[in-house]
Amino acid sequence: MPYATFALFSKMRMVAIAALALGVAGCASAPIQPLAGLQPMPVRIEHGHPNRVIDGLGWVVGIPNKLALWDRRADNHDISPETEDKLVQYMLENDLNDVLVRVNQYDPGGEWRRLARNKRIGAGWRYTIGTLNTLEYTLLPGRIMGADWYNPFTNTIHLYSDIPALALAEAAYAKDVRHRDRPGGYAAVNELPIVGMWHKTVTTQEILDYTQTRGIEADQEEAYRILYPDYGANWGGQVASFVPYGHVFGRLAGAAVGHTANGVRSLVSPRAEPASDDAASDDTAADAEEPVRLPTIY
Repeated sequence: MPYATFALFSKMRMVAIAALALGVAGCASAPIQPLAGLQPMPVRIEHGHPNRVIDGLGWVVGIPNKLALWDRRADNHDISPETEDKLVQYMLENDLNDVLVRVNQYDPGGEWRRLARNKRIGAGWRYTIGTLNTLEYTLLPGRIMGADWYNPFTNTIHLYSDIPALALAEAAYAKDVRHRDRPGGYAAVNELPIVGMWHKTVTTQEILDYTQTRGIEADQEEAYRILYPDYGANWGGQVASFVPYGHVFGRLAGAAVGHTANGVRSLVSPRAEPASDDAASDDTAADAEEPVRLPTIY
């Protein structure tokens, strides 16, 4: 059985076993509240040591993702301080101080320890679905395989692309999980094909709204240019995962749809034109700043 198919059915089986064994009531985790009067801790970022051979191999493996997003920074394994700064700012604004960010780092021992210590997720979820995710990280190092992602079971963001919008989207998933009443169950069901687009829809819209609120036009346009094809690529990959070796081609096809949708968006949402009347100008600007909403699937 091909690895992708084996992994797909393994995850589905693990979700079903955990749900039956634990029940909904047994999967709840009490949210951890910050102590009053304490200043928030800084965001913790760890970096992998640069290695030309490994990082070069990772760059080549990441070519399909570069094509999908049409951006050389995707899976380039060389994250700039500017990308880190934007990520840290978002995380501080949303009290995500306990989330560890691994920048192009492979540390399986550290991830297994974080899996055991992450009390935000119930032990039943961590030692079933979380074990599978951490095992995948151990056997298929992102240092080579790439693909930015957030592991809710270890509470870790893994970054391999120098694209702020992608980094912010992973932090948005951490925020999304934190605000769920049953974060373990939510994270587990989002491991399933198609259902996993639940959190992807939430987090993509979150970052589109976030960049819109900040009002920096360059960041807004880049978020649309990156997140639309990324969203489409995820849909394509999820659907095509049922076909042997279809994941890569599904992602490319879905990304093409995303690029097209962003092109249409840019045509139907023109920038505000200058107006002589201040009030009219404000109204026009407000209309132009209205964010485009993604289809709701939940």
